[in-house]
Amino acid sequence: MSSTTLSVILFPTRLCLWLLSLLYWTLVYGTAGVTACMVLIRIAWRGLRDPHTTFRWTVRNRPPACLRDPALGTHGYLRCRSSGLRLHFVSRGKSRKPLMLFLHGFPENWYSWRYQLREFSMQYHTVALDLRGCGDSAAPYSLEDYTLEKLLDDIRDTISGLGHTRCVLVGHDWGGMLAWHFALERPDMVQRLVVMNAPHPASWLDAVLRRPSQLLRSGHTCFFQLPLLPEIALSLEDFQLVRSMLCGEYAGIRNKARRLTEADLEGYLYHLSQPGGLTTPLNYYRALLSNTPYRHQDMGVACMLIWGEADGILVEGMSGGARPYTWGSVVVRRIPDCSHWVQQDQPETVNKMLWDFLLQRESPQY
Repeated sequence: MSSTTLSVILFPTRLCLWLLSLLYWTLVYGTAGVTACMVLIRIAWRGLRDPHTTFRWTVRNRPPACLRDPALGTHGYLRCRSSGLRLHFVSRGKSRKPLMLFLHGFPENWYSWRYQLREFSMQYHTVALDLRGCGDSAAPYSLEDYTLEKLLDDIRDTISGLGHTRCVLVGHDWGGMLAWHFALERPDMVQRLVVMNAPHPASWLDAVLRRPSQLLRSGHTCFFQLPLLPEIALSLEDFQLVRSMLCGEYAGIRNKARRLTEADLEGYLYHLSQPGGLTTPLNYYRALLSNTPYRHQDMGVACMLIWGEADGILVEGMSGGARPYTWGSVVVRRIPDCSHWVQQDQPETVNKMLWDFLLQRESPQY
């Protein structure tokens, strides 16, 4: 078959993919524009009413005590073989035990896994990583340093740098997206996969194209594609939007017994308040969203998706979206009245689900 004939045959498929990509980015930047207008109106309104409070934020000079609590684990650093970057982590348990590696999301750091670090350290070498650009890990400023390939190299180098060849990989939010991609790319290094409130990469595109209105539910993801304005908006009123994300009535932790204290909040705000402390985490959104998920779908690693049903951050209807894209066993567990911050909101429930999955107490659901 000649190359000309092949090109003619493939032309309809290529055209469809191009049109889908065009529609995708039109929706993304259209939503970003709408969200930006809403944010600017909010800034102007609050600035006129109380400019002193609105345009104020404080750089924290010392890390809070919660980040130095020895009961949570031992702090350590490793040097990535691929990039040379130094990544920070907190670990518990003996290193000869199987590795359980935790990947956090935004605007969090390793501290979001405090309930799981202790729970599983008797049976596993539990490690909560500060992803590059976050917490005490190295924070390169360029957007090119946050491509999917480099982020996945960090996970691979972390596993091998800790002296392991495989791990139970647990991720939440963008850490969950990285976990999905890593299991797709390197299934040989993932014993089991647990993802919390992060859709399968292919289901994200599917949901957006089927119901474009869903993007409004996750408008922050599109808004973060814009330069500079997200950093300003998140900093205003001493990081009020960040506080609202984690503690607000709509998006924040719903379990009254587990709501973040001011000290817990400072555990996140300390790093975000440093110069450039918001830009490097936001680079994840700016880089990862550009990886429209056409290339990988099927995955054979046994996985569990945990979804807080009261998620005010991500679009609805994605909690079951992993099943069409996995040919290995997949368990989908939903937690009613639980926010996006599932491992902090309902730690006892999440930990029990993890134990059941790891010990195979429940038959896989398809």
